[in-house]
Amino acid sequence: MNFDIVFDQVLILLIIMVAGVIAGKAGIIADGASKKFSELLLYVTSPMLVLGSFFFEYSAEKFINGLMVFLIATVFYFFSIFLSSILFKGFDEKIKPIMRFSSVFSNAGFIGLPMMKALYGQDGVFLGSFYIVAFNLFVWTFGYTMYGEAKKGDGIKSLMKKALLNPSVIAVYVGVIIFVLRIPVPESVKSAVNYIGDMTMPLSMLIIGALISTAKIKELVNDARVYYVSAVRLILMPLLAYGILYLLGVPEQIVSIIVTALAMPVAATTTIFADLFDKDAVFASKAVMVSTILSVITAPVIVALL
Repeated sequence: MNFDIVFDQVLILLIIMVAGVIAGKAGIIADGASKKFSELLLYVTSPMLVLGSFFFEYSAEKFINGLMVFLIATVFYFFSIFLSSILFKGFDEKIKPIMRFSSVFSNAGFIGLPMMKALYGQDGVFLGSFYIVAFNLFVWTFGYTMYGEAKKGDGIKSLMKKALLNPSVIAVYVGVIIFVLRIPVPESVKSAVNYIGDMTMPLSMLIIGALISTAKIKELVNDARVYYVSAVRLILMPLLAYGILYLLGVPEQIVSIIVTALAMPVAATTTIFADLFDKDAVFASKAVMVSTILSVITAPVIVALL
């Protein structure tokens, strides 16, 4: 059953990505349009996805478990960021930030949350949302800096300020306040937020497909660096987390959420950031595409360990 659920979720992503490739080849998503779509995703739909994850009834026990997920995710992000600086030390500076970003950040939101809902029910989505909080904080600070520190005119302090005040992280602040203070949110507002947030996954995969359409098929599958990144992302990171958390005696439900999130393919944000910061967006798209295809095999195996 778990294999079927994971396979179906990954297959959905691949189908949407293929639609993006076709739209790119046909000129429907023209050159330059993907960058505007990326901005729409990062500054509008993604913040709504984050905010919508906090629309749950308050429970002290759930909140404590959620905080534990957030704390463990935070510690592991620091660990994976450090590990990535070692694993990709000798690579070209042009693609090194993409490789590091790819290994650290998984597609925990766009595919991870739907999968957690299918595997673990509504509680899985709730706990998974705390992982997404950590994801957004790190992707907009350390992740943003990985790409942005080479951009002229941006110092570390400037980047950190932008990261902590960007729409997705602001959505985290608002969401925590709503959840903890039990502020009632009208159903119409919830629906509007969720409708916009639900656009994030298909929009991101269409963008990736459009970027992939600019490259030759041979170039997509003959790059050994992409397979190295995929192995780190899909196998090394989740297995390390599983081993460490198992030895520490962390509750099974929390281990399941963390490992499931880490077993996901390279985050779609990898390509979006590469496009925004004028890095090698095609290489980033290859990393997302190849890891997503390989995750059809690896994700069910990792989840089966749980």
